[in-house]
Amino acid sequence: MTGLVTLTCRAFSDIFNRLKMKMRTTLFLTFIFILACGKLPESVGKSRDVVVISVVVDTGLVNSNIQMFNDFPQPEPVFFFIYGADTVLKRFMNYRTIFLYGSLNDLFVKKLLNAEAREATLKEQVTLFKKYDLWAKNQLVLILAVSEPQMLWNAVREYRPLVSRILEDNYYRNIKAEYYKTPRDNKIADNLKKYGVTFDLHGGWMIDSSYAKDGFVFIHAHYPDRSVFYYRTKKTGILNDSFAISLRNSLTKKYYNGDYIFKDLTRVEPIEFNDLKGIRMQGVWQNDSLVAGGPFRTYLLMEGETLHVIDGILFLPGERKTDYFTRLEVLINSFKLIVPSTGGGNRRP
Repeated sequence: MTGLVTLTCRAFSDIFNRLKMKMRTTLFLTFIFILACGKLPESVGKSRDVVVISVVVDTGLVNSNIQMFNDFPQPEPVFFFIYGADTVLKRFMNYRTIFLYGSLNDLFVKKLLNAEAREATLKEQVTLFKKYDLWAKNQLVLILAVSEPQMLWNAVREYRPLVSRILEDNYYRNIKAEYYKTPRDNKIADNLKKYGVTFDLHGGWMIDSSYAKDGFVFIHAHYPDRSVFYYRTKKTGILNDSFAISLRNSLTKKYYNGDYIFKDLTRVEPIEFNDLKGIRMQGVWQNDSLVAGGPFRTYLLMEGETLHVIDGILFLPGERKTDYFTRLEVLINSFKLIVPSTGGGNRRP
């Protein structure tokens, strides 16, 4: 997902980059899977479902190393693991996301990999293969293979950042595909253009332009309650963590009835988004007077001396939030700036 509260700390980034370098010789070998024959069926299962297959599935090993969590602020797991032994693989071949792990001693691994793949595993000792649409359409299959059985536990631990990241990206991809299957609300998207921005909106959203003269406009929807605001202003300070948190708190205090965020619960990172450089924040918002709170994501992007702020929040107490928040992320990521002089064409692709 691009997005979400994940393993992306500095330590994770270092490990992830080392694994990418180490695995250059393994990930590009995705074509050496033994392909299924015939017309592929549609994949099944929910976006967050991950089928885990091994000769002996260690649920503790998988949960403690592959699972990812969102802090909303209570930790919420991203994936729902469905475990099965290799003997029942055929039952799950149509699922959207499948993670298989084992050694070359395992019969199912030998059947999945051809001679070149097995040779690569013997040479590298640990290999990770990725294949889309192997047994079904819109499917991701990952297989972590080791040359010797005793290496499997350490391999899962060592490759956990990369496996988790691939699964997270695939989860976002699934949510995005579902989002774009719903009809687009062209009317409200076009109405937003007069305020210098537009999004790919898909039903149920309303515009509130009460503060448009201040450069602040927001859209909102219900069931669940979601809101996205866009704010444009002249840059007046150094774009850093403190400035970003202070600016967002000042905007939501004025326009969102006193919402605020805590620095200690906020993750801030530099980004380049739609050719604009800036920072991204994610964490938890709170409103004491309304006794409300939930997850938020904010982009602060520089265009010359102009600062663009795009922010999304979700309010869904007592229920799973990850799927809804990821859909909100898809919406935010669709934003386009509009050329003011024409009132039409997109400034950014």
